[in-house]
Order: sequence, then C-alpha cells, then structure tokens
Amino acid sequence: MRHPVGRPRLVALLLAGLVLAAACGSDADDQVVATSTTVAPPPEATPGEPGASPAVPQPGLDGDDPGTAPAPGGSTPASPGAPAPGDTVPSTAPGEPVPVGPVGSLAGWYLRPAGSERVLVQVLAQDGAGPRAAVPERVRQVLAQLSGKPVAVQVAGVEGGSRTWTGDELRALADASAPPQTADQAVLTLLFLRGGFADNERAVGVAVRGDVAAVFAERVQEAAGALGDAAAVEDAVTMHEVGHLLGLVDLVLDTGRQDPEHPGHSPNRGSVMYYAVESTLLGSVLSGGPPRDFDQDDLDDLARIRNG
Repeated sequence: MRHPVGRPRLVALLLAGLVLAAACGSDADDQVVATSTTVAPPPEATPGEPGASPAVPQPGLDGDDPGTAPAPGGSTPASPGAPAPGDTVPSTAPGEPVPVGPVGSLAGWYLRPAGSERVLVQVLAQDGAGPRAAVPERVRQVLAQLSGKPVAVQVAGVEGGSRTWTGDELRALADASAPPQTADQAVLTLLFLRGGFADNERAVGVAVRGDVAAVFAERVQEAAGALGDAAAVEDAVTMHEVGHLLGLVDLVLDTGRQDPEHPGHSPNRGSVMYYAVESTLLGSVLSGGPPRDFDQDDLDDLARIRNG
C-alpha cells in the first residue's frame, strides 16, 4: 500500500492557482478548495471476475484508433430513469439526487440556468499523475464562463500505483468520494491517474459517464513525444474530456458536424475536440502542439445546449 502522497505538492500548486485566479479577477464564489482526503482505488479486476470489463471493447470516447467508429454516448449504458443525451433538464427538488447517465447526459445540468445552482469540479489524483495547478483552474474558469454559475474545485489524493483501469473501476473510484448530483450542486469528477485504459491502450483520456472523465499521466508523456510539451498535452486532453461531458460533439445536439470516422469528435484540426487530442497518436497526427481551445462551432453548440 502506498502512502497517501502528493497532497502537500497539490495543495501548494493549487494555492498558487488561487493567487493566479485572484490576479485574473475571479469571483468570490469561484474558488479552489484543496482537501486532505485520500481515496483508496478499487481492487484491480481481472478478466472474468466480477467488476471486470467485458472482453469485447465497449463503445466510448476514449482516444479511438483511426478508422474506428465508436457510438456517441460513452461506454456506460444509462441507468433506469437516467437522462439520456439530449433530454431536457430533469425536474429535481433541492437536495434530491439527480440520476446520471452516459457521456453528455448531464450537459444541461452543468450549463443551463434551470440545472444546478453551482458546479463542483472534483479532482482525484495519484502522486506523479498531475495535474499541474493551471489545469483545474482553467477548467474552473471555462465552466464558470460557459455556465454563468459559481464553480469550485476540490482536490483529493488517490492511493496506489500504475495499473490498467477499466471503466467500472474509474466510475467506482469517482463514486467513492463524490458528493451526489443534486439541484443545488452538479459534480464533475476528473481523475488523474497512472497507467492506462483497459479498452484502448492508446487512450490518453477517456470519458466514462456523464460526470466522470480520466487523464492518464504516462500516456500524456507518450503523446507529448516529439512535441516535448507534456503540460500542453495534459491541458488539451483535460479540456477535450470536459468537452465530452458538456455534450460535444453531437452527443446532445444533432448538428451533423461530428467527424463521421470518429463520432463525438470535431473534424477541425484546430479544435480541442479533434479526435487525435485524446490519443497517443497526437504527436504523429498533429504538429506544432495540440489545440487547447474550443473552436467557434464548439462554442456555438455549448451556447445552444445552455439555452436549451
């Protein structure tokens, strides 16, 4: 068992992020909250055991190889009663849990005024897996700008070392410490882990449910490759997965603009939602560094989702 490490470094970095946020004139309600909590990861599953991923890869938004065509919506089927992508914001009383469905299903809950009153970004990170302080702070700023809501960041450590993670294990890790989704507060969980994704060894990041995404530090380094800028890759992959959780591309809307060879992704190489951004193929497909921002079409889609 590894000691719960990395907390002092995370706290120090996030305090630096707070200074940066203050310099940028962030609202008092938008804050980074560093916690001392540590989370034990679920036992590593092996094929055939309860909780293990099926042998057949599930469709998902996980850094797919060129030519594959995963179905939009992530690798997790909706739970009974859970909202599907494109549904209107469910009517939920304050404090009552909100059902969570596949990737994109909570886009309206995060963005729409009729959704949650505020958003909490829960960051769970293993020692040596990041994130750099600027990454959660940027997520906070982007969510606050897109939603017009107060957004806070809460950080906790994750015990354990490098391993191959299944979708079920990623969801279980998030659920071990995440507050419930309620009308008062929407929760978006970002996992920064060592190792990789069981269903796709090239995945640098993956969205596995409407409220959970992961970024794999060792795959970030691999994707950086000749680019030599792991910080830029980490930032780009994180924003890419957040984009999926917010319903991009065509997970909520039906604009017809998604890449037909890579559903759920933008065909624009200048968009952070381009498929290669979340793949170790990034360095060979794109040169000059990864795109790190939503393009105008992405922003237009997010505005449409917010406006219902």
